[in-house]
Amino acid sequence: RSDYGGEGKRRPHVILACERNGVNIGDGDDWKLEVVCGIHNHPISEYLQGHSFVGRLTEEENALLVDMSKSLVKPRDILVTIKDRDAMNVSTMKTIYNARIRNRTKEFARRTQMQQLLTKLSEHNYIEWHRTSGDIVTDLFWTHPTNIDIVRAFPHVLIMDCTYKTNRYRFPLLQIVGVTSTNMTFSVAYVYMNAEKEDNYTWALTALRSLLDDNCLPGVIVTDRELSSM
Repeated sequence: RSDYGGEGKRRPHVILACERNGVNIGDGDDWKLEVVCGIHNHPISEYLQGHSFVGRLTEEENALLVDMSKSLVKPRDILVTIKDRDAMNVSTMKTIYNARIRNRTKEFARRTQMQQLLTKLSEHNYIEWHRTSGDIVTDLFWTHPTNIDIVRAFPHVLIMDCTYKTNRYRFPLLQIVGVTSTNMTFSVAYVYMNAEKEDNYTWALTALRSLLDDNCLPGVIVTDRELSSM
């Protein structure tokens, strides 16, 4: 068993014990190991399926897991792919989940979720603006230069609407899309807002307006009956 402790919680610890012995003593959630004799008092297990040691991923399998996770492949499909490539693999779903958490922790490198998002936007050359209240980001606007090039070519119609429950902070996500001459939609920009108020919409649309020339302003904007955005 292991426990990393967490920030301001219990101190990290690792406990090693034989899986056939040890008694949980309750309140402290500790395990007491009593040595009956100097050797194991049971036969060695013949099958190790389900054991974390034999189910661990190789470097190649972990690299595959990272690539598939970036492509938003579901954990169960990752496990199926790994087993298809190696018939002797005995990894379980828990192995996949644990590996994804370890890789995500390494990737974050002690950054918060917001710091990680801003880092990724910068790495991939996104255009980004945000405003804060103290140390808290209240609104975040981002788009890609390619999106701006497309909207400059097809500026006639913009569609704007908010989606909900897309993040743990319950911030509404304003999605702005355009329409091409062949009736295909494309993403223009995204905005996290801390509330659907007129001030938030004004800030978001002002950011978008700063990226558009006077000769490529939309002729039609489609929204739902959200009074603040109207």
